[in-house]
Amino acid sequence: MYSINWNVTRACNLRCLHCYYTAGTPLDDELTTGEAYGVIDEIASVFGSEVNLTLGGGEPLMREDIFRLIGYAKEKGLRLTLATNGTMLNEGLVKRLKEAGIEEVIIPVDGRPATHDMIRGSGVYDKVVRAARLCKEAGMELVIDPCIMKLNEADTTYIINTALELGARQCRFFHYIALGRGEEAMPAGELNIEEYINNLMLLYEEQRRIGHEIEICTTQASQYWVILKRKAEYGLFVPDFFFSELPGCRAATGMLSIKPNGDVVPCPLLDVKAGNVRDMGLREILDSEVFSSLRERRVKGRCARCKHRALCGGCRVRAYLHTGDYLAEDPLCNEFFFEEAD
Repeated sequence: MYSINWNVTRACNLRCLHCYYTAGTPLDDELTTGEAYGVIDEIASVFGSEVNLTLGGGEPLMREDIFRLIGYAKEKGLRLTLATNGTMLNEGLVKRLKEAGIEEVIIPVDGRPATHDMIRGSGVYDKVVRAARLCKEAGMELVIDPCIMKLNEADTTYIINTALELGARQCRFFHYIALGRGEEAMPAGELNIEEYINNLMLLYEEQRRIGHEIEICTTQASQYWVILKRKAEYGLFVPDFFFSELPGCRAATGMLSIKPNGDVVPCPLLDVKAGNVRDMGLREILDSEVFSSLRERRVKGRCARCKHRALCGGCRVRAYLHTGDYLAEDPLCNEFFFEEAD
């Protein structure tokens, strides 16, 4: 199923240290309600029911018309997910979200209480955990999406255990890339290559430990698919999504991202504009050079020579930040993952 991540506003009630978007105040030119309805119409026309639409931000609940957008998208038959920091959720709001058509909620847990609050603000952890419980009690699916960095890598197992205890169906790990506010607040917060490899191996061992109780997956860590492939070849346990999901970097291959002003990029962190929904249709954007080159994995350097090109593809965000070329090789890769193609 294709995924669309729509940052409906840049407004946010938190000032998280690692925020790739420098969320806080809304943009001056965010899409109006009418324009947003048009985007929903376009999504339904192009993708039909074969799409998952995630409404995020910023903090999407700070957009005054958010329930109108949710209701309209539900009328169009779209599967809806809300990506929220969790701090604004209470029983009444959770009930409204469920009734409006939200099927799944994505909430971050970035470590133990003290670690999480260091990153996101004092008292945030307790609000997040309470919000996650309320969403589950209301009958919505729950995804926990931590961001792993030097500051909290030691809390990886704690995060997974918390996701299990909260009843999440998935624990989806971002691996921190210094963008936005993070570039200023934590420029050295990214894992180095050895830490990165060790963390991915830990994720696999944790997945083996918990079995099918919860899915552990990654976003920027496209090399995790190489690890899973090797384990599968050895006849070892791998999660079900390995056999059913699009592998590796999904920028333009299985997802797109819409910014609050209508700009369309291949993934939320890859700031390479392919068009704007105010003046281009989604079909035209999907056929653009940006999307075509990524979809066809026209990658360069070691990524082009690697036997895992189709499986992994390398993170296009890291490639772009390090070289200015979104098709360049992923700098957070070495001989541990790389294998020369035949």
